[in-house]
Amino acid sequence: MDRVKCTASPLPASKNTSSPKLYWAHQRGLDSEQYVLNYYHQKGYQILAQRLKTPFAEVDLLFRSPEGHILMVEVKTANLQTYQVHRISWKQKARLVRALQFLAAHFEALVEVHWAFVTKDGAVTIIEDISG
Repeated sequence: MDRVKCTASPLPASKNTSSPKLYWAHQRGLDSEQYVLNYYHQKGYQILAQRLKTPFAEVDLLFRSPEGHILMVEVKTANLQTYQVHRISWKQKARLVRALQFLAAHFEALVEVHWAFVTKDGAVTIIEDISG
């Protein structure tokens, strides 16, 4: 299995614990990542890294697909499905595109990007096309 040697290091679980509200938001984000991790695991994807820091952006989840491609997944917690696309800024897209190029060169493989939106009930919606 390829190991990402760039700067992979998970964030400590104790981040943002000084404020109960910030801790709650951080924990909800971790829970959302777990829902998405389970979603892709059931589809046969292998997790390579979680909260991977590249020189350009932090990648929430990095998988190897059953076909051998690399998949970056950006996870967003969203209460309303109608506002999901507005949660993706052009700056964030640009950072993730640079991270995608970095990882494609590192793995010498095709890298795809998906956006995963998770409701408070754990429902996962995947958007595969992040253009526009």
